[in-house]
Amino acid sequence: MTFKGIATTAVLASVIGLAGCSGNDVQNQSPYAQADGRYQGTLPCADCAGIKTSLEIRNQDNTGASFTLDSTRLGQSEKPLRTQGQVLIKENVGPNSYPMVYELKNGQGNTIYNLLPVGNGDMRLLDRNYSRIDSSDNLTLKRIN
Repeated sequence: MTFKGIATTAVLASVIGLAGCSGNDVQNQSPYAQADGRYQGTLPCADCAGIKTSLEIRNQDNTGASFTLDSTRLGQSEKPLRTQGQVLIKENVGPNSYPMVYELKNGQGNTIYNLLPVGNGDMRLLDRNYSRIDSSDNLTLKRIN
C-alpha cells in the first residue's frame, strides 16, 4: 500500500470513529439530560384563543429533573400563570406502549402534562392515559435551545 493509500485509510477511519462517538453521546445521556432545555408553543384552549406556553426542564445530575411552566391564556390575561414541579419518566406506557413519556407533576403531585419526545427534540402533548390527542390543533412544544 502506498503512503497516499495509508493516509486516506487513516483519515477515513478517524472520521468514522468520530461520527460513531457523536451519536453515542446522546444515547449515553440520561433521559433527564436529553430533555434539559426550553420549549415554547401555543396549545389549544376551550374558552380562549390559545395558551401561550413556555416550559423549561432542568436536569438535576442525571437523577431527576424539575420544570418551570409559564402559561398565558391569550385574550384573557397578560400575566402568565407559573407552575413548578418535578419531571417523572414513564416507560412503555399508553395504548401504543411509548418507550418514554415525560410526566410533569406540580408541587401537590398533580399531573400537569404528559409529553412525548418527538423529532428535533420537540415534545408532543398526550392525554392523561398517555394516548395521542386526535386534533388538528397544534399540540407540540418546540425546543428552542
